[in-house]
Amino acid sequence: MRTIKFLAKYIKQYKKDTFLTWGFVLIESVLEVLIAYIMQFLLTAVKNGQLGGINGVYMFSGIIAIMALVATGAGIGAGYFASSSAAGFSKNLREAMFVKIQEYSFKNIDKFSTSSIVTRTTTDVTNVQNAFMMIIRMVLRAPFMMIFSLIMCFVTEWQLAWIFLIIIPVVLFFLLFIAKKVHPIFEKIFNTYDQLNASVEENVDGIRVVKSFNRANEQISHFENVSSTIKKGFIRAEKILSFNNPIMNLAVYAAMIAISILGANLITSSKGSDLSSEALSTLFTYIMMILVSLMMMSLVYVMIIIAKNSAERIVEILQEEPDITSKDNPLMEVTSSQVDFNNVSFAYNPPKNVLTNIDIHIPEGSMVGIIGPTGSSKTTLISLIARLYDVSEGSVQIGGHDVKDYDLKVLRDSVSVVLQKNTLFSGTIRDNLKWGNLNASDKEIWEACDVAQASEFLKTFKLGLDTPLDQGGTNVSGGQKQRLCIARALLKHPKILILDDSTSACDTHTDALIREALQNNHKEITKFIIAQRVLSIKDCQIIIVLDQGKIIGMGTNDELMNNCPMYKELYESQLGGGDFDEAN
Repeated sequence: MRTIKFLAKYIKQYKKDTFLTWGFVLIESVLEVLIAYIMQFLLTAVKNGQLGGINGVYMFSGIIAIMALVATGAGIGAGYFASSSAAGFSKNLREAMFVKIQEYSFKNIDKFSTSSIVTRTTTDVTNVQNAFMMIIRMVLRAPFMMIFSLIMCFVTEWQLAWIFLIIIPVVLFFLLFIAKKVHPIFEKIFNTYDQLNASVEENVDGIRVVKSFNRANEQISHFENVSSTIKKGFIRAEKILSFNNPIMNLAVYAAMIAISILGANLITSSKGSDLSSEALSTLFTYIMMILVSLMMMSLVYVMIIIAKNSAERIVEILQEEPDITSKDNPLMEVTSSQVDFNNVSFAYNPPKNVLTNIDIHIPEGSMVGIIGPTGSSKTTLISLIARLYDVSEGSVQIGGHDVKDYDLKVLRDSVSVVLQKNTLFSGTIRDNLKWGNLNASDKEIWEACDVAQASEFLKTFKLGLDTPLDQGGTNVSGGQKQRLCIARALLKHPKILILDDSTSACDTHTDALIREALQNNHKEITKFIIAQRVLSIKDCQIIIVLDQGKIIGMGTNDELMNNCPMYKELYESQLGGGDFDEAN
């Protein structure tokens, strides 16, 4: 009930359509029951000669025809508004989930996994949408039909109607028993769907690696195993659910047999009875209505069982609280780009730290190089600046204030991050660059492209900034993609610029030109450059050497050559110990 109550608020503006659906369902159900009752009256009246001739038959036939047309119209209206309400409900759910996911930190996303989030916003929402549409139309129609039919059964002959008071509770007991058995199976199935989506996502994203290593057969085998697990789960669940129809049929046929026997006894009893053959025939009509109602309830019940787990998974997304949020009355402006790490330690899974006792102080406008072996937590370190994660111990400050004191949007607007593996979106190059600043003029765009060394190749494109990009930017090279992303980051006019190995696909000459342009044109920006190449950071004012999450060296290139063996080893292994002229 808590899940239903929580999700019900997302019906929002579609409440009117929901209520209209219920109104039409009520009209349709009442009219269908009344038609059966009037038919009984008409047959009885004709038999007893109470209609006063053929005109009376025509009149009642006309009434029945009008009621049938109205019931049909009500059914169409119910279907229309049920579809509108269910589609709107699912739209609101997807939007709410998407907005909520935007608030997540990396830690929240890691908790669910990307594939699970995709499944929940697609398959699970569709399941809930279908169940909701069936609920507001069928689950109300079925009880209405059943209640009205029962009432008419008692009106027609109370001595037979009591049979349903025994049969219906028995049927409900079996339905609840089936639900208890099936729900855990569907829970497992939808968790396996996450694995299926993860398999597809990994395969499509890494299709070049799959093909280059000729591992398609292994990927297909893995996919088939996961898909087979889902198939087996559904078969197992459907085997249990298959008892629904036989139980319904058994219950209704038992009622029909019992009413036939008892009704015949009442009609032929010497004691006499008000039950006529016409009334008995009408009772069978009501039995069929009750059968249809029970069958509808059975179908709805199956949908609810399937949707129950999906609803719970959706609620988990919507109720997940981001572990990184803005504090009350936050600072709304970053006035300085000075960065301080004050005895910072960080752990993804406490108590094992991946960063330990980081204590560094970066003056405003500095160019900082960060180098170290793979797995030394270089990217983790700079992720703390924009609060992609929060520190476990100590504090990170920008402009003399703890990053937790800033409004989250203000903080992240002041920090631009360019990753090694960058993302460009379908659209034009101009559209992608304007992610950094929607109001950027062409002059500002070209200035940013000049610094990022992107102008030269852009001018070779026939359409220039209006050149269309395929999804993921697959129609530009890796180095071109990196330079476009650097230009996009600069258009934010950030206080702090972080280049996380983001010139790795560029040649050393272009790499040097980018760093030179950054230093000459954006002296006010504090720049962090993470690199694997010593050449990319050796001219930085401050170079930080990380190993296993600890600082083992910090200073200028000359200072580290004298007092940091790891840096000296990296320098000599890459540059041969010579004075390499990076610009040539």
